[in-house]
Amino acid sequence: MPERETSKLVVATNARIMSRSLESVVEDTYWELSDPIPGVRIINTWQIYHMIWLVLTKTESGHYQIFRSEDMQNYSLVHDHESEIYNLFWLDDGHMIFCAADGWWVTTNTGLTWSELTLGVMAPQARACAVVTLEEGLWSLVAYGIDHKLYYSEYPGGEWSVALDTTAIWTDKWYPAVSGGPAGVLAGAGSKLLRSAEAGAPGTWQPIQQVDGIIKSIVASNQSNTPTFLVVVENVDGSADRFYLSYDLGDSLEQDMTRIDSVSSVASVIPTGTNNPSTTFAVIGKRTADQVPTYRLIEG
Repeated sequence: MPERETSKLVVATNARIMSRSLESVVEDTYWELSDPIPGVRIINTWQIYHMIWLVLTKTESGHYQIFRSEDMQNYSLVHDHESEIYNLFWLDDGHMIFCAADGWWVTTNTGLTWSELTLGVMAPQARACAVVTLEEGLWSLVAYGIDHKLYYSEYPGGEWSVALDTTAIWTDKWYPAVSGGPAGVLAGAGSKLLRSAEAGAPGTWQPIQQVDGIIKSIVASNQSNTPTFLVVVENVDGSADRFYLSYDLGDSLEQDMTRIDSVSSVASVIPTGTNNPSTTFAVIGKRTADQVPTYRLIEG
């Protein structure tokens, strides 16, 4: 059995990874700082396996690179990509995929090596993708393409198909907000909240809510039963983003009074080293070079 890790909040400055324990309620608790990671800027970071982390960076030449660490201090280069890597998505311990401008790639050995993934000819370019566990070793992928279409594929072995073209219901400002689990997947199309009760498959999407603003982000807490969703809504006038919690797959939204002027990312907090789900969300504000970003913890 691996040793139990304390739950950590991990954020990125432009050149380093910063982490601190969430066991303390004191917000000025000491932050641990990694060695500098090469690149113009760090884009994001993920835990792929117990105490193993991946970091995506962009270089001066425009390449996108993935670095790997087993101690959150020292990072080594494991993948260099000439085209833009839009995002990485976690499937299972040691198993992740990423979407780039030239296709999809996969690792099954905690990020040490990456290989191109073939899921048919209709592969979307997507910055957001909901990964839904269907059964052991089988997932549905619900990708929100930069063309404003929702795509669906079963992985491994399936092929991409268009599940919903959201331009038929919304043509104004938009964010690729999508998340969920076996009980249901939620997506945002401008002010409209959409739901699929069948893991995002084509023909199963319907609008269920309309919010006052633009849906900026959706994050599900876990995939075990009915998840708690955190829905971030951007005010039309550009003031502070608003946060809503849903405990019933989007049928109702309860506003949380947490305030951050502008949200850069939201993540569900999962105690590391365990399989226990959590209904705590970490909301990160806009970051500046080598400064601790503003953050808030929202309890579901």
